[in-house]
Amino acid sequence: MDISVSDIAKVTGGEYIGDETALRRIVSGLTWDSRTIMPDNIFLAMPGMRVDGNDYVRAAIQRGAGAVVCTRMPTENVIAVAGEFACPMIVVDDGVEALEKIAGSWRDRLHAIVIGVTGSTGKTSTKDLLSSVFSQRFKTTATQGNQNNEIGVPATILAADEDTEVLIVELGMRGMHQIEHLCTFVKPSIAVVTNVGVSHMELLGSRENIAHAKSELLSALPDTGYAVLNADDEYTPLLENFAHLAERGVTVHSYGFSPEAETHAQNVSYDAEACASFEIVTGDAAPVPVTLGMPGRHNVLNALAAYAAGINMGIAPDDIARGLAEAKASGMRMEIEHTPDGVTILNDAYNANPDSMRASISTLMTLEGDGRRIAVLGDMGELGSDEYQLHVDVGTFAAQADLDMLVCIGTLSVGIKAGALAADMDAARVKSFTGVDEAIAFLEKNVQEGDLVLVKASRFMELERIVKGIMQR
Repeated sequence: MDISVSDIAKVTGGEYIGDETALRRIVSGLTWDSRTIMPDNIFLAMPGMRVDGNDYVRAAIQRGAGAVVCTRMPTENVIAVAGEFACPMIVVDDGVEALEKIAGSWRDRLHAIVIGVTGSTGKTSTKDLLSSVFSQRFKTTATQGNQNNEIGVPATILAADEDTEVLIVELGMRGMHQIEHLCTFVKPSIAVVTNVGVSHMELLGSRENIAHAKSELLSALPDTGYAVLNADDEYTPLLENFAHLAERGVTVHSYGFSPEAETHAQNVSYDAEACASFEIVTGDAAPVPVTLGMPGRHNVLNALAAYAAGINMGIAPDDIARGLAEAKASGMRMEIEHTPDGVTILNDAYNANPDSMRASISTLMTLEGDGRRIAVLGDMGELGSDEYQLHVDVGTFAAQADLDMLVCIGTLSVGIKAGALAADMDAARVKSFTGVDEAIAFLEKNVQEGDLVLVKASRFMELERIVKGIMQR
């Protein structure tokens, strides 16, 4: 991103502090972390969860910031430092709103095709697959990690260069109208919705409401847009209805395991690390062989979504297959790690919901190995009034998967334990701990050479500490 200070002042409507000549300065890139400032970056100073960026304006200026957008009037001393370094400042009322306005202005200058991705599960992995596929032919910018909120989405847009050809934006959702708002400046022309699950049930109350919120991405498409939807998801017809896709003439391309899906998989098999090889079939075209480097059956579905989007953009099937093979998942998502003493860890600790829990347990059971299969599962958040039963259901599935050991961590995970025991899993194979530290102590002593260990929970549980404990034991 290259933008003038004058344009920033204009789109944000903030109070300008600085020499008039500095309004013509071109600044490049934006950060809200003063430690990562590069010369000529915009430093966005606003309150955060732990610190207030306004307290670091002086440091940002001294590190070479090209301009500062702040949410608090700077002191005379800071203004003097800004004058010394010839750094213009713009004072705004709301930092997030200013960020969105800057991103919106930059989005209007881009000529890129914008792909929006959302869904209850799989959106980050699908975004990673899309990025790898489209990079085979186009200059592509995509969301880093899962920066899919009101800060990460505009940051993704601002990360795109003027010559970016494809911009892939992951869109999270914590309530009705959030995706609708984000799309006012994302302006997608292609949309991928992976599924409608029970994540955020606590906020929205029903899967129908979740579908309505997810459909906001589809509603943001122009009538000439292209929607890639999961044919295996029972809520997909509801998505289409909420967004009035048929009435508007929006092209819909379905994908899934079902042979009725326009793009579907056949002849699926898995290697020792649960990575799939399969054929993709689209219409009357010849089947395209694909091998993934990301484990799990659910990633076959995600790959089908990426394939459907790639075909629409005219990417050759062989190039799409290569992109799918080269794709790497973002951190702590189905990462396979090996300890020096021969323990295999399936690190899926970044987040969890009931659907992704079942998918990860299935992947654990697909891994090749002679050791015990141990699932270390923690609490799942934002599930609403049914949270206990949803944990019980995961426990039932874990028992039916025939795990060798189930380790439950947290207050909500007592439901997982209860579900497993009710499904006749041997009580000696089910362990329960209130906190992470005691679970680490147990696992450090009891995990053995050759064991295969899944680690998964919602983000607030921080179960990556379990992975670290096993790796360093």
